[in-house]
Amino acid sequence: MSTSEITDLRILLLEDSDLDAELIIRELKKREIFFVSQRAQTRSEFVKAIADFQPELILADYKLPSFDGGQALVLAKQCCPSVPVIIVSGAVGEERAVELLKDGATDFVLKDRLNGRLVPAIHRAMREVSERDSRCQAEAALRTLNAQLEQRVTERTRELAAKNAIMEEDLNMARELQLALLPDHFPTLPRGATVAASAVKFSSIIQPTRSVSGDFCSVIQVSDTAVGIFMCDVIGHGIRAALVTAMMRTLEEQLSHLAGNPGELLTQMNRSLRRILGHMGTTLFTTACHVVVDIASQRITAANAGHPSPLLVCGATGEVEVINDRNPAGPALGLFDDAQYLTHELPVEAGDQVLVFTDGFFKVSNTMFEPFGMIRLRDSIRRHAGLPLSKLTQDVFTEIETFAQGQEFPDDICLIGLEIMHLEADLHKRQQQRRTTPAKVIMS
Repeated sequence: MSTSEITDLRILLLEDSDLDAELIIRELKKREIFFVSQRAQTRSEFVKAIADFQPELILADYKLPSFDGGQALVLAKQCCPSVPVIIVSGAVGEERAVELLKDGATDFVLKDRLNGRLVPAIHRAMREVSERDSRCQAEAALRTLNAQLEQRVTERTRELAAKNAIMEEDLNMARELQLALLPDHFPTLPRGATVAASAVKFSSIIQPTRSVSGDFCSVIQVSDTAVGIFMCDVIGHGIRAALVTAMMRTLEEQLSHLAGNPGELLTQMNRSLRRILGHMGTTLFTTACHVVVDIASQRITAANAGHPSPLLVCGATGEVEVINDRNPAGPALGLFDDAQYLTHELPVEAGDQVLVFTDGFFKVSNTMFEPFGMIRLRDSIRRHAGLPLSKLTQDVFTEIETFAQGQEFPDDICLIGLEIMHLEADLHKRQQQRRTTPAKVIMS
């Protein structure tokens, strides 16, 4: 189906408002989308319309009196998985919009932005359908050809084996390059201190689910007394996600002068990412967070873009605090042009530990399909509080693996932990004590 001229497109409209339905239909007609439509307002009408009308596109409101777009999306993926679903609503929050995209929605359009947003979204959706259909047709033709030309099976197999070997080699190289970009050593504080004397210690767990990963993290020296942890998690897996992580690393290097201001760093990253992705005509995004620990100011500063909140383990009490609990995270990077990300801060003490991670760390489920989840993660960390950082992270990860009962982790795993051994004020105090304390003479 050509996206330049869509004709006789069968559209199922899930909408309870007569006015909103009329506005949507008027926008489609105004933009010369030639279509036939059927409207549903309840779950039963929606299911019946899928079976009888056999839509090629579903436009679904998010909130209806007894039904919503999320439930409609689940039903559509079960009954007509090849039909694209676009959420058209005025009641979708940023976090829920991200969840809907992760659950399989093709796009979402706010009702107050129908003009200029709805029709391009439809064109993109139908272009993806057309490309998928073309691929399916090509695969069917190839299967037919192979059946007719059995004598070429052996030769074709050898060709495919050679190509697979090349692809595997390329994937292995991509994996090695990705691993090379991950932290292999960590900075010390104050700058130039030995590892043994450093005011901070690090621990990490990084485990991709495929040859290449959609997670990226880095640890950078922000100043003589501060260190930053940046982490992102790109939607999806495989090569596509890996390419975006490479983009994120490049952006982080280009914006390294903003490393001490987490909110401004994420704001500028989002603007750059939107410019890049705008030329691709598709929806891509990545969650991200940036945390800076400063042993001189004795504070943490942090900003969050739809990412699981880092946790602060209090060394004195063993309590586990959500770092951005009082300041909600901003939207994922790459979704909105004008997104602004705030920097928030909180004090830290010697003995405190900071854990930054992607959702793959706690997303695994057991054989009863119960997710480990963030609440269990915090409880596990609280039970292991007081242990050295590397012991704590490994014991928590072992507990998650035990909970999974052999189930594979569905997503890439990335965790960076930081433990504050002492603060700069403590260091100066000890140095002053050494200068003022008489030397002890040992007589033989």
